Amino acid sequence: MKKTLRRILIGSVLFTLSQHTQAQCNVTIETLSDTVPCGASFELIAVGQSYDTLLYENFNNSSLGPGWFTNQTVMYNNPCGAPPDGSPSAWFGNAQTQPRILETVDYDLSCGGELCFMMKYAEQGGTGSCEGPDQANEGVLVQYSTNGGATWTTIFDHVPLNGGYDPVQTTWQEYCHTLPAGALTPSTRFRWYQNSGSGAQYDHWGIDDVRVLGSICSGTYTYFWGNPGVQGDSDTTMTMTQNQEDYIVYYTDGTDTCSATITMYGYIDANIPNDTTICGLTNYDIVSNPTLGSGSYDYIWNTGETSNTISNATTGQYWVEVTDQLYTTCVARDTINFEMFPIPDVNFSASPLCQGATTMFTDESQVPPGYPITAWNWDFDDLGAGSNLQNPSHLFGGVGIYNVTLEVTTGTGCTADTTITIEIEPSPFADFSFSDVCDGESVTFINESLGNISDVEWYFGDNSDTINDNDPTYTYGQPGTYNVTLIVSEANGVCADTLTQVITVFNLPNIQFSATPTQGDPPLPVEFYNESTGAISYEWNFGNGNTSISGNDTLNQVYPNTGEYVVTLTGVSSDGCTNSYSTIIYVDFPDLLFEIPNVFTPNNDNSNDEFLINYFQGQETITEFEIVFLNRWGNVLRTFDNPNFEWDGTTDNGSKIGDGTYFYKLYIKTKKDQEFNKHGFLHLVK
Repeated sequence: MKKTLRRILIGSVLFTLSQHTQAQCNVTIETLSDTVPCGASFELIAVGQSYDTLLYENFNNSSLGPGWFTNQTVMYNNPCGAPPDGSPSAWFGNAQTQPRILETVDYDLSCGGELCFMMKYAEQGGTGSCEGPDQANEGVLVQYSTNGGATWTTIFDHVPLNGGYDPVQTTWQEYCHTLPAGALTPSTRFRWYQNSGSGAQYDHWGIDDVRVLGSICSGTYTYFWGNPGVQGDSDTTMTMTQNQEDYIVYYTDGTDTCSATITMYGYIDANIPNDTTICGLTNYDIVSNPTLGSGSYDYIWNTGETSNTISNATTGQYWVEVTDQLYTTCVARDTINFEMFPIPDVNFSASPLCQGATTMFTDESQVPPGYPITAWNWDFDDLGAGSNLQNPSHLFGGVGIYNVTLEVTTGTGCTADTTITIEIEPSPFADFSFSDVCDGESVTFINESLGNISDVEWYFGDNSDTINDNDPTYTYGQPGTYNVTLIVSEANGVCADTLTQVITVFNLPNIQFSATPTQGDPPLPVEFYNESTGAISYEWNFGNGNTSISGNDTLNQVYPNTGEYVVTLTGVSSDGCTNSYSTIIYVDFPDLLFEIPNVFTPNNDNSNDEFLINYFQGQETITEFEIVFLNRWGNVLRTFDNPNFEWDGTTDNGSKIGDGTYFYKLYIKTKKDQEFNKHGFLHLVK
């Protein structure tokens, strides 16, 4: 049913150039509701407005029209983007500093009015004539004066928002201000005024399409209702006689005319029941009792019935169309979905029925196809226990007789129930023993159950497979506490008992140590740092024949010979669980690494005056060394057997040799049995 107020405004908007005026109007129709009962009266109220366009300035001539005033040079080249129509605008760019003023002449606004204009700020941080305001005092004030500009009153302060980056202010927008009462005088002028800023190169802005609209005083325009129209008041009273009717009003001064149309909707209420659902088969009548309108109606149902009643309805959809006999164009139509649903036949079964065994209940209720059961409510007659599952299970509290009730509900809301008596009989008694173990150890479970037991099932609480051994042995994958469950049952498998006990698999102590260093030359001193947790006693085996039971955090050993030494730390926890950790200490001599230069300058300038070998590592491992220097004819000049020699360019007898190219032969052997036989040349430059 439609209940929204409909208002349609049909009018014209005319604009002229600067200082030229033309009358304009608009009118709307108001009513309390656009939907009323047929035969009811309703009031329509026309609200008309008329005004003159006293000023329209679009700056398309790249100049100010007559009567404008500015204290600065206005730019018309749209340095920061043209208005939506692409025409010139009035822009205050870097040719002007503050204050920046754009002012109109006086207008007669005695009967009210409106000021509209397009405006844009440049964005903060721009260049040239496109740098915008960002401070609160750098915005443009829209003001009016009624005393020739002697004093000014602010209509609106366009304060820069979002630090000068506001997406609305930095794009062309239209702003319209209804004039305050103080501006409604015969001589009112307007100005756009930017008083503060950072200088000519900053805080730029522009305006376009300025309109001053002056309201026309009352008495000039009149209302006409209907078509071709009868002059009347702004309001009129009508009577609703049909489902839909349009009403029009004209607002005119004889030259300027505008109009508005409103569509009104009339209704009656067929008043049939809401959608109805019934459980079980019964006789049911569907009755239409219309309201509103004249009180006399004609009926037509989708079944062809022409009275106000459908007798003995069956499942289906019914609609009726009701026509007011007095207001024949007032018609109502309503629909009901009517259904009769079957009641379910409730039944269930239960098994097993013995003490200690969980009884499984199976719903065996019957319903016709297409009407499924969607809810179940079980009462097990056992200290208030129940369930909402279709096929639940329940462990009864003991041997005895129980009256179990099941109530079911179909998807259509139909319910039924039944009560069945069951008897819980005695069952076997489960029991077993075991001992807690350490991580990685096996545990043996001893079955000590009583009764006539045929089948056993073990569950070890770690998601492993079921074991059916009588006294199983099992090893857990990790430490922790586990719920171990034993299920014993009689030969028929119906009566059973379950026992769950908790076994603890103790954590091994966390045995860990570090060594510094873990490799090096002999003799190698090593510090060991015990970083273990969870142990109360320790035993060290250092791999070199030495052991210790010290609980100190730091221990020391020296490895005098080369080799690989396996060091092991063993710890025992307070639960008696043992764990160990090992690492290897590598003792060996390093490889010899060296470099032989090919130029030296023995000129006593304290730079590169001696020829020597640069050792990078392993110099201390040298066991044999000889280097021989020769001239180009193979004559020996000097021989050294010390790896740390320094040759100053003299012979064995102390004679200095001259500039030139010389040769060397080098032999080195190390403790690691590395051998180096090298020969090469060098340049002596003085």
